[in-house]
Formats: sequence, structure tokens, C-alpha cells
Amino acid sequence: MADVVMEASPPTQTRREHLAKTFEAYRAELDAYNERREQVIILSRAITQLSKKLIFHLHRGATGSDSARAKNLKEARVKERTIHKNFVAVATELAAAEADPEATTANFWKFSRQVSAGLEEYIEAYSFLYYLETGDLVSLPQLQKALISDDTGDSLVVITPEDYILGMSDLTGELMRYATNALSTGDHNTPLAVCNFVRVVKTLFDGISPSMLYKLSKKQEETTRSLEKIEKVCYALRLRLIEYGDKPEVLAAMAKRALEDSMTSGGSGAERDA
Repeated sequence: MADVVMEASPPTQTRREHLAKTFEAYRAELDAYNERREQVIILSRAITQLSKKLIFHLHRGATGSDSARAKNLKEARVKERTIHKNFVAVATELAAAEADPEATTANFWKFSRQVSAGLEEYIEAYSFLYYLETGDLVSLPQLQKALISDDTGDSLVVITPEDYILGMSDLTGELMRYATNALSTGDHNTPLAVCNFVRVVKTLFDGISPSMLYKLSKKQEETTRSLEKIEKVCYALRLRLIEYGDKPEVLAAMAKRALEDSMTSGGSGAERDA
């Protein structure tokens, strides 16, 4: 019988070497996590800034002539697509070249707190744009559809009901500014329409228990103040329409005075962005 040659077994690692390699792996994982988290924060801040700029852009042209308004909304859509590109970058960062298709979703929930700030501001801007285009409230499915990849059709981020409600709550402050700006130009219909719209939104959100969404209670206080300012202006407007409906120059002066009184009684929605 031939002799069997036994191969020498590889030298076993010492405990020290094993621990060193283990902690090296931990360090690499933490470094990758922190780097990805920082990139997501940077992108979220960019989304926040661009969303604020979109809101200001909408306010500048929302109360102009029909042609100026149409041009403003068209330009706003271009700006919205720029924000969309940043969400594409967020999705790319979350994917992090993972082979597993479920890794992107897992990473999203891991970094959802870093994404939510920019997402809420985007929801506010998009819902304001949608209101100016349609006079209606954008739904959660419509918002989610706005944040899908043009290439794959997959969702770039997940919009939770909490994100949606908090973003919609912020919208009421912008609508208050929109209503008062419209009144200053002699537009008497917009403040009345906005007043009814904000009432409906506030009523719906009042039915949400603070225990379910504690952040909403403070935002509802802002919504209440915004609604009170709109109602005060609309109340004065209704009275003046009855008294001076046939005298537009007097009506315009009365509207301007009512607007100044409402603004001195409290700050505008811009204070939140200061």
C-alpha cells in the first residue's frame, strides 16, 4: 500500500489576530455607514434649499396675470425636476452598489430620519405647486408617483403617511401668504377659496390624535393662526363687497387696509423659514 502524504494544515489564527480582523471589519462597516449618512444629509439639505426656492418662485408669480401665472408654473415644473434629480442621487446613495435589490429599501429605513427633513419640504413645495395648478389637494399616491425613477419606474424614496401629513400641514402657511398676496392685487375670489380649503384641511387633521402623530399638534397651532388671519381678511372683504362692490377703487383701499391689519396682528408664513 502506498504511503498517504498528509498536507500540512494552515496555521490557526491566534485570538489576538482574530479580534484584530473582526474589529477591522467593524471599523470599515462604521466608516461606510457614516460616510453614506453624511452624503444623505448633504443631499437632503440640498432638497430643502431647492424646495424653499421653488416655494418663493411660486409666490412671485402666483398673483400675476394669466399669462405670467402660466409661465411661472411652467418654470416651476422645471425647478421641480431639478429637485427630482437630487432624489435620484439619494436613491443611488442608498443603493450603495448592493447586489441585493432589497438592500436599497433596507438602507432607506436606516437613513429615513436623514431623508425626512428634505422630503417634508419637498412635499410642501410640490403640494403648493399642485394647488396652484388644480386648486385641489395632492394625494399621497400622486406624490409617490412624482418620486419614481424615470429609468426603472421604481420609487426613489418612500413617502410615509406621517411625512405626507406634516408636509400638508406646512402648506397651510403658504396658502395664507398666497391669499393675502392675492388680496393686495385686488383679487377677491382667491382668499375666499383658500379660506374654505384651509378649513377643510384643518378639520381633517384635527381628527388625528396627538398620540398617533405628536409633531402635528404644534403644526396645527400654526395652521389655526394662519386660518384665523385668512378668516379675518375674508370677513372684512365680505363686508366691503356688500358696501362698496360698485366702487372698485374704494374696495381696493379697504382690502389693502385689512391686509395690513392682519399682518400686524401676527407674522406671516415666512417666519417659519427665517
